[in-house]
Amino acid sequence: MEIRQLGYMGLQGSDPKAWLDFATRIVGLQPARVLPGETWGMPGMPNPGAPSGGTGLAPDGTVFLKMDDWQWRVALHPGDGPGVRYLGFELRGPAELAAAVAELEAKGIATTPATAAELEARAVHAMVHLRDPAGNRVELFHGITRDHNFASPTGVSRFVTGPLGLGHAVLLVPDIDAALGFWCGALGFRLSDYVAFGPQQGVWFLHCNARHHSVALLRIGPISALHHVLFELPEIDDVGRAHDRAVAAGLSITTSLGRHRNDGMFSFYVKSPVGFDVEIGCHGLLVDENWTPNRFVEGDVWGHKGLLEAVTKPD
Repeated sequence: MEIRQLGYMGLQGSDPKAWLDFATRIVGLQPARVLPGETWGMPGMPNPGAPSGGTGLAPDGTVFLKMDDWQWRVALHPGDGPGVRYLGFELRGPAELAAAVAELEAKGIATTPATAAELEARAVHAMVHLRDPAGNRVELFHGITRDHNFASPTGVSRFVTGPLGLGHAVLLVPDIDAALGFWCGALGFRLSDYVAFGPQQGVWFLHCNARHHSVALLRIGPISALHHVLFELPEIDDVGRAHDRAVAAGLSITTSLGRHRNDGMFSFYVKSPVGFDVEIGCHGLLVDENWTPNRFVEGDVWGHKGLLEAVTKPD
């Protein structure tokens, strides 16, 4: 199968309103103008306005955020403890989705078709879902709802999305062989490179398009969790301003400004109010069909103080 991008992500945390404030005021995401399930009205006709009023806040406490011309890209649902609820990966269309389901079933991997309510909640045309070996819900979908009026509360002009997807997610997994077998063997992700800490310990970076990695698998022990998510901005000044906002807000900078050696990302990591880290960066490396996977044995080019501790001793 050919997954096109990480299209959307559903996260979980104990304080969605604090996440909404962080995501808009620090990162620069925009509250969804219209929530999934709310009416848009007739195109070109006066719209009385969605009940949510552009707050991004759903009645159940979930917050929805947009970062480009998609209706929404990131949701955070109320729940005990930080983590991933689901990751949504885009396929080209109905034929490709049907072929993916048949391919998975031939490998003994069952999928479940989305209900009408789930399709409405994701604002997609069709979707199936399944679980990876660590228990993470993976959704394969096609067709989205577009809303072209992105306006960041911080003045960010845009995020790096488009065919590269919304960014990346780094998952802690208890069994790296099983995880790689699923993500690469079943879903068709390709290895970009990896860093090994020891036997069966390290980080494996996987791509499905030109973004160096949309998913990374971190194995340090029998742990299943979300380590961090990345949002990419266009320029260094954009990242610097986000860093200034985080520092001014008194947030914990878990990893200082620096540049990764493998994907070239200039970035910093900040502790989000619901527990997991958020990486904000720019100038990530792009790969193509001629890319050869590498093993890295050195640290970052410069900076990123605190990253080793964050990776090897997650909360």
